[in-house]
Amino acid sequence: MVNATETDIVIVGAGPAGTAAAYDLCRAGKSVLLLDRHSFPRHKACAGGLTFKTLRALRYSVDSVIKKRCRRLVVGRGVDRETEFSSRHMICAMTIRSELDAFCLGKAVAAGARFQTIGRIDAIREHRDFVDLKTDSGPIRTVYLIGADGAHSQVRRLSGEFPRKYHGFAIEGRLTCKPQHLPKMEFDFHVAADGYGWIFPKHNHINIGLFTGNPQVAFNRQNLQDYARRKLGREDVEAITGHHMGMGGWRYHPRSPRILLAGDAAGMVDPLLGEGLYNAIKSGQLAARAIKAAGRSKKPAGYIYNRLLKNIRRDLLYCRLASLWFYRMPNFGYSVLTSGPVKYSLMKGFALGLPLGRIGTGFYRLPFLTY
Repeated sequence: MVNATETDIVIVGAGPAGTAAAYDLCRAGKSVLLLDRHSFPRHKACAGGLTFKTLRALRYSVDSVIKKRCRRLVVGRGVDRETEFSSRHMICAMTIRSELDAFCLGKAVAAGARFQTIGRIDAIREHRDFVDLKTDSGPIRTVYLIGADGAHSQVRRLSGEFPRKYHGFAIEGRLTCKPQHLPKMEFDFHVAADGYGWIFPKHNHINIGLFTGNPQVAFNRQNLQDYARRKLGREDVEAITGHHMGMGGWRYHPRSPRILLAGDAAGMVDPLLGEGLYNAIKSGQLAARAIKAAGRSKKPAGYIYNRLLKNIRRDLLYCRLASLWFYRMPNFGYSVLTSGPVKYSLMKGFALGLPLGRIGTGFYRLPFLTY
C-alpha cells in the first residue's frame, strides 16, 4: 500500500473499550493508533454509573471525574412501589461520560497511543500478516485491528465479524438539581417494555432515562418527559439523547485472526440492566492480552481472544436468560428481587465487585467471602 500509515495496532473507537486496549498495549511497548470520528471531550449518551467491579477493572484511578458515590439504591415496581437497598460499601460511582472518556483517552495518550480523528472507513482488507484500512484520511496498514466503535461499528460491518449482534435502546436527559436536594440512585422496573427507568444523581443534576433490551422497542422525547413528570413532578428535561446499545455478545466468537471486536461492537452490553462499561473495559483489555499473547506463541490472536472471552460470554448469557423471565413476569420478578436473600446477595456481590452471573450462580458462597 503506497504511502500508508503503518502501526502495530489500530483501534477504532476511543471510548472505554478502545482506550482500555490502547493503554495495555502501549504499556507493553506496542505502537498504537487510536481513531475516532470525534475530538474529545465529546457528548456521549450514557448514564455514567461505575460499579465497583468497573472501578477495579480500570488500570488507574478515576477519582477526579467522580461526582458522587452511592451506597443506597431504590428499586421500584413502576413509579409507586419502592424498596430500598443499602450497603456499608459503595454500590456505584457517578460520572459524566464525556469527562470520563476524555480522562481515559488522556491516560492512553500519556501511555504512548497516537490519537487521530477520521470521518469514515471505506474498506477493510485482511491479509495473512497485516490488515489494510482505506479511510477518508488516507490508507493505514496495521498488524492487528480492534473494532471498539460502538453499536453501529464500521469495523464489524466492513469485516463481516459477528453478524448476530442486536440492539437495545436507551433515551436519557438531564434535570438540574441543587446538591442538597439530590434524590437517591433509583431503578424503576417495568415503566418501560422489557426494561426500566433510572435516576442517577450527579453533583448538581440528575441523569434520568429509560432502557429496554428489546430490539423492537424504542422511546421518544415524550416518553421520557412523561416518566419525569410521573416520578419527579417535572418535565423540564434537558439534553435529551437516544442511543442504541450493542447486545448479543454471548454469541460472539471471533473468526478473524487479526480483527477483534470489543465493547458495544461485540455486543457486550448486559441485556438485564443495560450496563456496558465493565464489559467494554474488560473486553478491551482481553483483546490487548490476546494480541500480546499471540506475539509469544504460534496461535492467532483471534483464537486466544475467543478463549479469553469465555467468562464474559457466560455472564452475558446468564443475564440474557434472567432478563427473559424477569421482564415477562413483573410481579414475581420484583418479589424475588426485593426478597431478603436476594437483596443481601446483590449488595454483597456488588460490593465485592462480582459480575451478575457470578452473584447469581454462586450466591450460596457469598456469606463466606470477605471484602
